[in-house]
Amino acid sequence: MSDDEETYFPRRLNIVVPLGESIHQFVIVGKDEVGALAKAAEVLARHGVNLVSGGTYDADAKEEFVFSMFAELAKADCTSETLASELRALPFISSVSVSAADKAVYDQHLFPVVLFGSERAVIVTAQSIAFMEQDLQKQIGKQGLQVLFEVGRSGGLGLSALHKSMMPEADREQLLRTAVDDMRARGWGLVSLEFSKDARTSVTVKQPIFGEIEGAKTSWWLMGLVSGFMEAIYGHRTVVSGRPSFVATTKIFKFELVEFSPDSRSNRQLA
Repeated sequence: MSDDEETYFPRRLNIVVPLGESIHQFVIVGKDEVGALAKAAEVLARHGVNLVSGGTYDADAKEEFVFSMFAELAKADCTSETLASELRALPFISSVSVSAADKAVYDQHLFPVVLFGSERAVIVTAQSIAFMEQDLQKQIGKQGLQVLFEVGRSGGLGLSALHKSMMPEADREQLLRTAVDDMRARGWGLVSLEFSKDARTSVTVKQPIFGEIEGAKTSWWLMGLVSGFMEAIYGHRTVVSGRPSFVATTKIFKFELVEFSPDSRSNRQLA
């Protein structure tokens, strides 16, 4: 693991409209060439437009980019349509769409969110996941925790298969590193693994997904996810051994996985 694992910067996707006065969203499509975005930014600056947030990504067409931005026009010397017209006049721009965000909560142009190139991603808040875990446990007891573990395990198996398809030459170490990166990038937490000679794996998760949720102390979904990744990479199934622990002051979650056996087939230590 690198020293960078201690630093975690939450990424704010442009899904929710930012606060501000006279916020407008612009979606600009153009030819991907050197200086293109800088020239578009010059148009904004010339009219006193404040760029609040934005991001670029590849368009479906080759050699084109999409620039989605939220801009504040409260002090601008032109209207949003005038600004859009000037942007369209740039030789490398193929289209510009604009919408006022004063009566909107969400990005009006973004759907769906995709990961791994083309895989559609459903965005679920940490609060929602914690609620699902707590509610399922209330409804069906310890069996609910087992269900959550198996949901996570299935997810880990599926994601690892996807990683392998994207990196067919990757060895176990690289696949494990990719699994850890996957969980970090998707907000589950900063995961580290320590292997012992007796086939036990100690798992430490810093800043786990449930860490800021009042009353939440564990996530069987997350534990199943780690177990699924390990099963896909190392070829044997694992279950939770003992009681997971969470220290609220340090936001550190710990649990232990052991190789599956008939005596451990149902995660007997569920709590």
